[in-house]
Amino acid sequence: MHPVLVSLLAIAMAAPAVAQSSLTPSDLGITGALLSFGATDDEGGTARSSAHLQLDVAVTGVHGFQGDLRFFDTPSGGTGVVAAHLYMGPKDSRKYGLFAQLGDVDGRAMTYGALGAEALLSLGAATSVEAQAGIGAASDGLDFLFAGAALHHGVTPDLSLTASLDLVEFDEPGLRALSHETALRLDYSPEGARWGLYASLSHGGLSGRDGVSADTRVGLGVTLRLGQTGGIQPTRRPFRPVDPMAPLLRRGLW
Repeated sequence: MHPVLVSLLAIAMAAPAVAQSSLTPSDLGITGALLSFGATDDEGGTARSSAHLQLDVAVTGVHGFQGDLRFFDTPSGGTGVVAAHLYMGPKDSRKYGLFAQLGDVDGRAMTYGALGAEALLSLGAATSVEAQAGIGAASDGLDFLFAGAALHHGVTPDLSLTASLDLVEFDEPGLRALSHETALRLDYSPEGARWGLYASLSHGGLSGRDGVSADTRVGLGVTLRLGQTGGIQPTRRPFRPVDPMAPLLRRGLW
């Protein structure tokens, strides 16, 4: 089993201590965690598994740290990603900061990393908007720029919708293309429950000299929310994961 997936399972087993605590967003230390397991079909119709843990820590009254551990299966190999977000939330309606991530493909001498900035802003009681942008590189000589945005909306107290757009520019002699992906995700969690379900629909491809025709993918999964995390508002909502190399890895292009 991939080491990152082992770590996710170990933390999930220890996580009930967080759910049983009486932490509030003003307390210092771990405020909550969000764990998800799912599967997404690739363009060949094969289901690819994924697991994701997001852990939120209050460092001061207005500063926080978010840690991410992710694993996803691709034709290029199982991939593990570790990410760290340092952010400031001067008001309940907004938070912004910097993030760094490092990914490794199992069974290959291939590692990649990215640095960027991000922000999450409330547009009302049931809506927020998020944006991220940055740069990155892979160990085998591939550089890239990326940017993305998402709109989160609470349709009902139990149901939320996220619409997102992500762009990645690869401009190297071996690969010149612009990756573009749009996605919709529905999250269902009964009011007062820790568990939830999600369904996603994404469509994307690569354009340019080394373009690849677009494909559509469907994903399904379950979530477990612990402590003070989740929802639409920036104070409790984690920053969404961004992985600029995923469009290449899941197509076996790099």
